[in-house]
Formats: sequence, structure tokens, C-alpha cells
Amino acid sequence: MDSKQSISAGGVIVKMIADKPNILLIRDRAYSDWVLPKGHRENGETIEDAALREVREEAGLQHIKIIRPLGTYTRHVEKTGEDKTIHYFLMTPTREEKHRITEHNEKDEIAWHPLNALPPFYLAEQKDVIEKNMDMIVQIAKENSHASKTRE
Repeated sequence: MDSKQSISAGGVIVKMIADKPNILLIRDRAYSDWVLPKGHRENGETIEDAALREVREEAGLQHIKIIRPLGTYTRHVEKTGEDKTIHYFLMTPTREEKHRITEHNEKDEIAWHPLNALPPFYLAEQKDVIEKNMDMIVQIAKENSHASKTRE
């Protein structure tokens, strides 16, 4: 019997706070571990559009852009019997805005975390995608910080 297939996409959103690179993480209050914003691709959506939509829905950030892909992970989900493929993208805010929890947000807690002090992750693949791309994430955070300062 063939497994069902599922495609998801999400983002590692990075920005400088107090001269340190930070990433945005979310969690449900029912769990203690944090996750990157991600979710299922809808019919007709590109992977990139799905990633942007999920970040907007889950994190409440509207002004974001994709910098580049970070990696693709596939895992089997026993509960649903599906093989899930998740595409992660490096993203940055395009202007300063406060993440916000609204009635449309799918998660209960949203916070920026310094890269050098990340909390426990619910999904090991998410910690892995950050660790494998750490140098690039730091570089993009710094470049984006300098670019926003020159625009001010």
C-alpha cells in the first residue's frame, strides 16, 4: 500500500535585535517546545507562496520576503500514514513590524529568539536546518540590518 503524500513549506525568519541575529519561533500553549512557522501547501500554490502564506498566518508578519531555500526534509507521519515533505526558506522582514497574535493566527505564542540561545525544538529537522545554515543565516541577518539602516 502506498503512503499518502503531503507537501509543506515554512520559513526561518531572521533579523538583528540588539546587534544579535534572532529568528522568529512559534508554539501552541499546549506544548513546551518551539517550531518554525510552516504548513501545508494549498492547491495551485507554489512552494514559495505556501511558505509566505504560512508565515503570515502563523506569525502575523505581513511584510516578509524569501532570500533563498534552506533545505527539504521528508519524514513519515505515523498518525496520518503520510510521507510529508517540508521545504524551508530563509526569510527576512521587509520593514519593521510587530508580530501579532490575532484571531487568524494559528499559534498561541510568537517570539524572537537569539541564534546563540535557541529554546528546544519540537521537530529535530528544524534545529537541523538552522544548524546546517547557521553561517548564512547570520550573514543575511547582518546584511539585512545594514540595508535597512541605509534606507532610514
